[in-house]
Amino acid sequence: MPKIIDLTPVLEEGMVINHPYHPRGPVIFLNQRHDFIQYFYENFWGKNGGPPLFDGLDKKWAEGAQGHGWCSEHVLIHTHLSTHIDAPLHYDPDTKLDASSIPLEKCYGSAIMLDFRHLCEEPYAITIEDLEEAERKVDDKVKEDDIVIIHTGWAAKWAYGPNADRWKYGCEPGPGLHKDTPKWFIDRKVKLVGIDHPNLDYDQTASCHVNFLVRERVGKEPIYIVENLVNLEKISTHRFTFIGFPLPFKDGSGSPIRAAAIID
Repeated sequence: MPKIIDLTPVLEEGMVINHPYHPRGPVIFLNQRHDFIQYFYENFWGKNGGPPLFDGLDKKWAEGAQGHGWCSEHVLIHTHLSTHIDAPLHYDPDTKLDASSIPLEKCYGSAIMLDFRHLCEEPYAITIEDLEEAERKVDDKVKEDDIVIIHTGWAAKWAYGPNADRWKYGCEPGPGLHKDTPKWFIDRKVKLVGIDHPNLDYDQTASCHVNFLVRERVGKEPIYIVENLVNLEKISTHRFTFIGFPLPFKDGSGSPIRAAAIID
């Protein structure tokens, strides 16, 4: 059986793991409630009979007015909330490449994790030399169509646990890629780069975002960006299968994802 490690935090109002420029978290509104819908069941099942029950379920689950019924919610959510993927529309106002156009094959595949925790105790700009040293440490190379995961340790330090701090987690500068690094990933023809921080870039020079997401303008496929990954410290190997599918929001510049590492 493969081991599956969840790389997405629980979504809740006021959550720490987000960029300060984005909303703090989802707002959830109750729509239909158990205690209200139970009276629909009282009427409906009283006329039609309740459903048959199996596995020893108590008879109350097939009777109305027992405090249960269906429940549903409305959710107000930001497209760059928590663990999310950026679509080209995030940086290119004229593109048609929105969240609904992100190919699923770009969000699934062989991933290599490069560890920079020893450099990122404080805000740090990861250089090309650092990337190549990280390759040497794992005795592996970033290959064509790889998904590259940048492990800074920043989420584990500030996004959850006893030291969780919204402003320290989302502060800028923080750990991220130096403005000269995009060519390194472009030359290796990767399809996605992810990080355990709100911004893949070291600061607002935003070199990766521009160079990765606006490639359509030179007739090439974008390199997608995933931010706010969690639990990278639970992954015991530098190679694994990554999965993180977006919701197909029409005209969305990004989408929250449920990211996971699958280890054979």
